[in-house]
Amino acid sequence: MKSAFSSVHPIVSLLYFIGVAVMSMMLLHPVFLATSVCLLLLLNILQGSGALMKKMMMASIGMAVIVAIANPLFTHRGSTMLFYLFDNPVTLEATLYGITMALSFLTISFAFISYNATISSHKFLYLFSRISPKAALLTMIAIRFVPLFLRRLSYITLVQKTKGVQLEVGSLRSRVQNGMKLLSVLLVCSLEEALQTADSMQARGFGTTKRSAYIRYRMARRDWFLLSIFIILLFFCVVGPIFGAGVLSIYPKVEPLALQTKDGVLYTAFCLYISVPIIIEGREWAWWHMQK
Repeated sequence: MKSAFSSVHPIVSLLYFIGVAVMSMMLLHPVFLATSVCLLLLLNILQGSGALMKKMMMASIGMAVIVAIANPLFTHRGSTMLFYLFDNPVTLEATLYGITMALSFLTISFAFISYNATISSHKFLYLFSRISPKAALLTMIAIRFVPLFLRRLSYITLVQKTKGVQLEVGSLRSRVQNGMKLLSVLLVCSLEEALQTADSMQARGFGTTKRSAYIRYRMARRDWFLLSIFIILLFFCVVGPIFGAGVLSIYPKVEPLALQTKDGVLYTAFCLYISVPIIIEGREWAWWHMQK
């Protein structure tokens, strides 16, 4: 089933993800970030990105754990001593700061998964091709470069297994040689496809005139309403940290984790901003099941 949030105007959805990224770096409070991780996880499930979440979950959590552990091991600031590890002090403040950075990383990772399910390549080109066509094209190619290489490498590996070229069996030298063969085939196929793409772009006159969009997106009333909501909520969430709201003071001594009154108001706006796509997806999900 197609994501309901992907049906809004690309400018609106792009503003949403930019706001999530900005707030994940400004609202450095464990309660805020833990809430955003849970809400974005729910959003990805509603958008049907559960399979991709399973693939990236272990890698994202593993990287977040490394970030959370590395900070107290290399940073010894803070006044609340927990214990000594190899004669190095581990403080509560450094540990909590590492956890905060890990939650911020998870927020951006989960938001990026939802971004891939919402903003397609032609939407990205529609947004940025008029500003800088070459930069937009290169960015889009770079984004799809890694998953395309991995998918193509899996196909080549299956084909080469029929010829006895395997990486799982044999001596270390033979496996290295087989791996080089696979990389050689992968690079040759990629370069050949790049030449074909370049010839096709030249034949179609890419860059000779101003680029036109195949699909034209028009702002509907819903899009204007969502855009205004996102701008207002994002304004409050960005201005709040300037006045000390939504940010946990960790060094030199950590503040209580409980939200203050000013934090509570900002927390409500923050949750509402993250939850707007969830409300859209939930409404679509409920309508879909009611029609069955």
